[in-house]
Amino acid sequence: MGTSNEVTIKKVEPNTITYSFSGETLENVIEKTEIAKIVFQNGREQVFSASDTTLQSTEYEYPPMNEKLGAVLPFAFVFDGEVAKQEGIEAQEFYYQNLMRKPERNTIDYQNPETTQRRLRAAGITDPEQYQDFEMSEIAEILGVGVLVSGKITVDYRSTTSNSYGSTTVKVDSKKKKGKVYSSDYTTSTDEFDTKVLFRIYDKDGKKVVDVTRRPFLATTRNNYITALNYLMKRTPYYMK
Repeated sequence: MGTSNEVTIKKVEPNTITYSFSGETLENVIEKTEIAKIVFQNGREQVFSASDTTLQSTEYEYPPMNEKLGAVLPFAFVFDGEVAKQEGIEAQEFYYQNLMRKPERNTIDYQNPETTQRRLRAAGITDPEQYQDFEMSEIAEILGVGVLVSGKITVDYRSTTSNSYGSTTVKVDSKKKKGKVYSSDYTTSTDEFDTKVLFRIYDKDGKKVVDVTRRPFLATTRNNYITALNYLMKRTPYYMK
């Protein structure tokens, strides 16, 4: 049975963790293959499974750094309090595809999302929640880029509004001098959602270049976040209107 220690984590890298024991300043380095799990102060646990151990036992090969290249990270996505990982990937791909509609307006190039996802997985980062375990400068190094686009999308169902409509039509037969009355009714329903988009951009040193929150007006679908992302994309320092 293993032992547990209370430590202060200084740095998390693809294969190692740097830490100090409580009350000490000396930094120690341990391979991730030697760790079963980390329990953070907020109660969140990061478990290193057997598959993680196999992955981390291989030295991660950092790609060349390209400061003029940007990467869009998979977004953190929460719907009604539940993590929706696939929708976060869809948001990442939407943002990238939106950038590629008019590439001449981008002041930098962007890494293909599939390359970004592959390099993150190779470094052991499989979930947006893990970003907080790394310095953003470390993620930039892992991806080999000078600009990181990231964010968190939160969508909560609010209500459904129903409206009923009716109409009446009278048709008169002039020969028989009789009329017939026709009536019809129909109902429409509209869902409403509270949507919040936290949007951030970092440079290669981990410095925040953009840090803004936007709420789409009259969100009637769970993917109304795309209007916010489109708005924010056109107002970054890396896009020319």
